[in-house]
Amino acid sequence: MMKFLVIGNITKDTIRTREKEIVTFGGTASYASITANKLGCDTYVLSRGNHKLDGWTRSLTSQGIKIELEPSENISHFVNDYSGTEKRQFYLSHAGKIDFKDLGKMDIIHIGPIFNEITLDCVKKARKNAKLLSLDVQGFVRSSGKERVVMKFWDERAEFLKYADLVKVNRLESKFVSKKTNYEEICEELLGLGPKVIELTLREMGAIIASKETYKIPPYQTTVIDRTGSGDVFASAFAIRYFETKNALESGLFASAAASFVIEDFGTKNIKDKNSVLERFRELKDRYEESNNF
Repeated sequence: MMKFLVIGNITKDTIRTREKEIVTFGGTASYASITANKLGCDTYVLSRGNHKLDGWTRSLTSQGIKIELEPSENISHFVNDYSGTEKRQFYLSHAGKIDFKDLGKMDIIHIGPIFNEITLDCVKKARKNAKLLSLDVQGFVRSSGKERVVMKFWDERAEFLKYADLVKVNRLESKFVSKKTNYEEICEELLGLGPKVIELTLREMGAIIASKETYKIPPYQTTVIDRTGSGDVFASAFAIRYFETKNALESGLFASAAASFVIEDFGTKNIKDKNSVLERFRELKDRYEESNNF
């Protein structure tokens, strides 16, 4: 069984839309670990927090996910506001930086920070323990401004990215990892820093997967309820499929299919198993091949 570890802080999330406000638990650690578990991996989480997360960590543990929770005075609590045209994010508290702990050799380690909790030392140690190292830039490009989460340029990107095999970035974050304005040029620049594959997600426009070749991945058309966590599902599903196949195009289509489920409901509840993902993957693959005249 493939061993998958995600490193990042579990969060308490207040999600606001025009219709309602709900409270759930998330963070890359939650979305990625549930995705990996549903796709058949032996799944581990390394995070920080305290007793306020007990109910949620018990839920994850009951699914077979192993949790290593380093003690912290606070938990990471965020407000994700989708009531306007763009997502706005606020932080109420933060659990702090994670110290790497050796939980054994892993097939995949996914670095999934939500707010600067991952150090370069942690990434270096993770690299030594992983056959494949995946990294999401989101927590590295976030800063604080009067409790609101704002974006900052990631000046240290070259120091971190040289250790990663796979790097996931979304369209908003792309402005803070490169000074280029063209998506394909951004991917090319990031590839030059060491990764094998760049995953640039573009919401309703799908994704660009850049490696030796560049592919435009279509989204699976569905009803969008809540986009929270969709990038985390995409990145973890991509890493798992890429570990199995080493095929960037197929992994992108598989990741797009996996991410299409989580946006159909709030929180993590609609993350699906491998058979469900494979059904949509086959539909996307057929569509891709038809549009590209395979």
